[in-house]
Amino acid sequence: MMLLTDHQVQSFISSGLMEIALPELDQVHYEIDLRLREICETESHHGNNILPRMPILQQVLRHEKIHGALVSLLGPGYLVHPHRAIHRSTPLKEALEDFSFSADRHLMGHGSTATSIWHQDAQSPLARARHHFPRFLIGFYFPHEVDSAMGPTRFLRASYCDNGPDLSREIYQPDRISAGTFFLAHFDIAHAGFPNVSKDDRFMLKFVFARTNAPTSPTWNNESANWSSVDNESVETSLYEPAAAFIWNRMLGRTGAEPASKTSQSSLSPTLASQDKRLKMIYGGREGLSIPDCMESLGLVAGKRKHERLQENLRDSTKGYPIRWNERAIVVETAAYRLAALGENSVDAIHSLMESEDPWLQVNAAFVAGEIGVGTSELTSHLKKLLQSPHHQVVRQAIDALALTKIDDDRDLLQQLKNLVSNKRHSWQSALVQRGWSAGDQIDINIAMFLLSKHKYYKAHDFLDLAVLILKKSNDYACSIVGEALIRSRGQEAQELAINYFQDRAWNTSLLGKNRAY
Repeated sequence: MMLLTDHQVQSFISSGLMEIALPELDQVHYEIDLRLREICETESHHGNNILPRMPILQQVLRHEKIHGALVSLLGPGYLVHPHRAIHRSTPLKEALEDFSFSADRHLMGHGSTATSIWHQDAQSPLARARHHFPRFLIGFYFPHEVDSAMGPTRFLRASYCDNGPDLSREIYQPDRISAGTFFLAHFDIAHAGFPNVSKDDRFMLKFVFARTNAPTSPTWNNESANWSSVDNESVETSLYEPAAAFIWNRMLGRTGAEPASKTSQSSLSPTLASQDKRLKMIYGGREGLSIPDCMESLGLVAGKRKHERLQENLRDSTKGYPIRWNERAIVVETAAYRLAALGENSVDAIHSLMESEDPWLQVNAAFVAGEIGVGTSELTSHLKKLLQSPHHQVVRQAIDALALTKIDDDRDLLQQLKNLVSNKRHSWQSALVQRGWSAGDQIDINIAMFLLSKHKYYKAHDFLDLAVLILKKSNDYACSIVGEALIRSRGQEAQELAINYFQDRAWNTSLLGKNRAY
């Protein structure tokens, strides 16, 4: 495995994007491209099933460069998330009126599955708050060469800490992408497709990767403990300096550290973008928000039912559908990000927010608790109380926080999670979006992620009871993640359960394609 260097990690933090070339797999890329084109013409849209349909893709995902980068950024226990997608961009027949890179909502070719709308992905459909610290990554794999006419994917550098796509960020669109190029991006980076004005289809495969444990030490080839600004990166193209330094320290395993108290004069220039000013409030050390400031700010949003709708200025709605805390990830309040940055100093504030009757404040408090990762008995007790909330948004965020906090073998918590899987509220079983996902689906996925993160901390019997329950009652996303947890637990009973689950779903491709009679 080829781990990243300090400079590569710092460059990723600054821009939220990394480009990895795999020329040594040229023949593999060629075969993937041929098969992909045939599949898209002769078979149904495989989407999440593209890996079992094309196992050759594992040669890319398991390559020492890709694996090393993922270990470096997410830790050795990272998860290859069960969500995958095929992005196909077909040639555009109409003439483009506006060919600028910044333009939004370009017309795409008929049958395209790629969108030209600037957006931040949602977590497909894990449903979570947007984290500045990289907990999730997206992989954009281009199996064939893509030139400018084919419409390469566009990225807004350093946008992953923003509360919505901000076109003042530097737009990066490669002039040419070599066959087999793999882009690793922070999950929350803003990006968009672009019209294809060539004569050939353009393909891209999307993968999702998730961190399963909080960092305790660097997982790359680390030589220096100090953050260093990336050369030739201006304020406009990189994260506001204290934000980048804070993320670097967090990846080093420094928990609860106060953000830097000093800021360079260049970072405080009048030309700072609005998003950078927001980051100053979060990570500006003594110049940032105080805890009383945070509590006052959060108090102002109480009673506004923001657990049901997001801020109206966020571009997370599609086709006129209401903005809901469902597939689409949420941006918590700026004050909540600040409390998370202040670390353990915020614990008392978190307790106060959790005792609020406002669901949105409870969501924000649970988010902060998860970011800090402090597993005090009092904090764990508060989070367990939130699992009894009638609001699925609160329950989901509480589960997410519990997966990130340090906890002991808590059998009462496992029982609560079992009850959530077995006895879903009627209102949680209705589809909330076009894809059919319900609040109950999202809860089960979060519980599965909890098991994946915490399986080492529980006795095998208790752990397996919950795992079996999910495998019997939950959606395939949750089941797939639990299957991975069973594999990693290494117990014989768990291993057999995982083997049976995946064996029952083995996909035989012998009869697929043309001229295969048996």
